[in-house]
Amino acid sequence: MSKAEKSTIKRKPQTTNVYMIGSGIGTLTAAVYLIRDAKVPGKNIHFFETLDVDGGSLDGSGNSVKGYMIRGGRMLNIPTYECLQDVMRSIPSKEFSNITMEQEFLEFNEEFKTHSRARLVKKNGAKVDVTKMGFSSDDRADMEKLIFLENEKSLGTKQIKDVFGKHFFKTNFWLMWQTTFAFQPWSSAVELRRYMIRFMHEFPRIHTLAGVARTAYNQYESIVKPIVEWLQENGVKITFNATVKDISFIKNRKGENIVDKIIYSHNGKNKRMEISSSDLVFFINGCMTDNSNEASTDTVAKYNVADTAPSFSLWKKIADGRPELGNPETFCGNTDETMWMSFTVTINKNPKLFEYIQSFTRNHPGGGALVTFKDSAWRLSIVVARQPHFKNQPLDTQIFWGYSLNMFVNGDYVKKPMYKCTGREIMTELMGHLQIPKREQNEMMKGLICRTSIMPYIDAQFQPRRIGDRPLVNPKGYENFAFVSQFAELPDDVVFTMEYSVRAAQRAVYYLMGLDKELTPVSKHQYSPKVLLDSFFKLHS
Repeated sequence: MSKAEKSTIKRKPQTTNVYMIGSGIGTLTAAVYLIRDAKVPGKNIHFFETLDVDGGSLDGSGNSVKGYMIRGGRMLNIPTYECLQDVMRSIPSKEFSNITMEQEFLEFNEEFKTHSRARLVKKNGAKVDVTKMGFSSDDRADMEKLIFLENEKSLGTKQIKDVFGKHFFKTNFWLMWQTTFAFQPWSSAVELRRYMIRFMHEFPRIHTLAGVARTAYNQYESIVKPIVEWLQENGVKITFNATVKDISFIKNRKGENIVDKIIYSHNGKNKRMEISSSDLVFFINGCMTDNSNEASTDTVAKYNVADTAPSFSLWKKIADGRPELGNPETFCGNTDETMWMSFTVTINKNPKLFEYIQSFTRNHPGGGALVTFKDSAWRLSIVVARQPHFKNQPLDTQIFWGYSLNMFVNGDYVKKPMYKCTGREIMTELMGHLQIPKREQNEMMKGLICRTSIMPYIDAQFQPRRIGDRPLVNPKGYENFAFVSQFAELPDDVVFTMEYSVRAAQRAVYYLMGLDKELTPVSKHQYSPKVLLDSFFKLHS
């Protein structure tokens, strides 16, 4: 373990004001670290949030009348989410008295285990034998080279398709790994390598996803809401409908950069906040759900790629002429490669489809994991959580979630691209892959609401990048400013996880507050003899 580096500015917790731009998991947990470890009073911490709800991309909302909505599906993993669990250890459970969020989380996952029996499904509805990965000798050689012989400098901006042959993308392994983590063939080879190392302990059981951990309810209610309530009980203030337009920097006497103003709009009125050199500013640069658009059963979601995404627009503005603040265009400049669609299905008082899926997969709700239809043109996957998934969910209502990685091609049963489809048409496509006879489909649609979401930047963090495109969490020469997002650089850890943002939050707080504390280390399962041996046998199965 290593001690955190320290800022050269000495700060007194009682007189330090902190301004958070965005209320995603990165800034929320930064606030926890500030209060718990740095002893900053909660009343000194202020959030600016563009939306009218907290949580950023970690969302979960709705009801049985309008339908529930979860834009993203998020995997948790107990052995590797060290920082998130560290934060959860300090927050009281909202479900049970006298235990923490972490205890609730661990007990839930001890009681409800994941073991998929239908990880990949063929076009005829038959389950694929996923105990075999399907590697050729060339695939094995390419994978071993990527993990053990390459490094991030040698890989540079190579895409996954640059380091593997065509056969690799037909293997069971690729179909499972791709859809578990949402990679594309054009995603960064560097990011894939990081994932293969970080989750090497999961490689031997990727076919059952037994390593997937869950929360009792959707992650907004199980993670975000308890943290927000704890912060508010400690005096933290969140201002909604407040969009930061610019961050002003000046040089201090030592030549270091200091934030001196935040320019923002609140409920349509332009305002500014004066920032002193002893204050701190944390910024979520780049939000993966910026400009997302939602629709429902009989409407079509639109995708907006105009240059108005709030977090990316602000990042572009402050990075202009400051290369040390990264290169946002690398991540938000090619939305055709970074967008995909998700859908959340609510079924009211008509359990036929839900029961059919349970019978089809041979998994009880919450006992399985992603079901991927391997021959689907859309690369369609669904997952059924333990019910109820929302606290206000009626007993006669069920929900499940799905997503597709290929939204620009015609479906197999609905002959149009997914992005042009209503929720009803997406359900028609899904029911086709589930082998549900047409005469039964209309009956199963009764009481069903399918809410859809297009997210132009959802895969942006996987874009091929150069060293420096992601700025450091604590940019050199900036004494009261930090990045806490998927688009800040953290050695060894993997983006598109909650853990990444929480780890950035810890690093930012410990540095800027000058704390004499050890940073939580990244677990190194790849050095375990057992993990290496199990992975070797799986690779050569």
